[in-house]
Amino acid sequence: MRSDFNSLAGDYARFRTSYSDELFDAILEYARMPAEGRVLDLACGTGLAMLPYVRRGFSVTGVDVAPAMIEQARALVPRGAVVEFTIGRAEALAFPDGAFDLISCAQAFHWFEPHAAFAECARVLRPGGALAIFWKHAARDDILTVTAEQIIRDWMGDEAATRARDHAVEHELGWPIFWEHVAALGSPPNGRTLVDGEKRLIEFTLERTADEFVGYQRSREKIRTVVGERRLEFLDELKRRLRAAGLADKPVTQRQIQYMFLARKRT
Repeated sequence: MRSDFNSLAGDYARFRTSYSDELFDAILEYARMPAEGRVLDLACGTGLAMLPYVRRGFSVTGVDVAPAMIEQARALVPRGAVVEFTIGRAEALAFPDGAFDLISCAQAFHWFEPHAAFAECARVLRPGGALAIFWKHAARDDILTVTAEQIIRDWMGDEAATRARDHAVEHELGWPIFWEHVAALGSPPNGRTLVDGEKRLIEFTLERTADEFVGYQRSREKIRTVVGERRLEFLDELKRRLRAAGLADKPVTQRQIQYMFLARKRT
């Protein structure tokens, strides 16, 4: 099944949640951003991960493959913000060399061809500019997530349930593909353009009702590609199981783990 993020834009805008202030503070501290720094929000989606940079006064360029996502992001941007949008792919960015001080990519890098995407990120960063790639995943014991994964496990087995996790296992293991392209902090570059690599974990909590969680699952391209034609059946079954578990009447506090991978372009 081909990915179609345009069809998910409305659910993204309604049910997706952003990340912690602590995460963005850590990114900007690492990046040593100049006062008029330029940020590229790679795979910007509906603009959720763009707003923290906008609110801090930076100019932001959002790029995404889906025009419908960009239209949602335009509606979210405050009036007067210095924001531009362009349709494009991470593997072939339409920007000159050294155009940005920071590239930020939230919950999306797993959709890219990584070798081409890392090369393009290195190209459009200025020397000393920073790359921040991050995801958030619910903790493994989160009751909402456990219920959703169990349906897929019951229907399709363990492998399908693991694939539905948005690569959480890969991030827990350290995301090896990242270190193929990035020299770790304190290590010699050994020919790499991206250096000073770090992995950080930052936890926070968010409140979700059962209906909001079902909406979030409806927004997930991973669910659409893993369960295929049974997607609507999956969403109905998830709603039924959450109701049966007594989770339909009050918000649930989810512990979220943010996996952040940081690098810098060699000077």
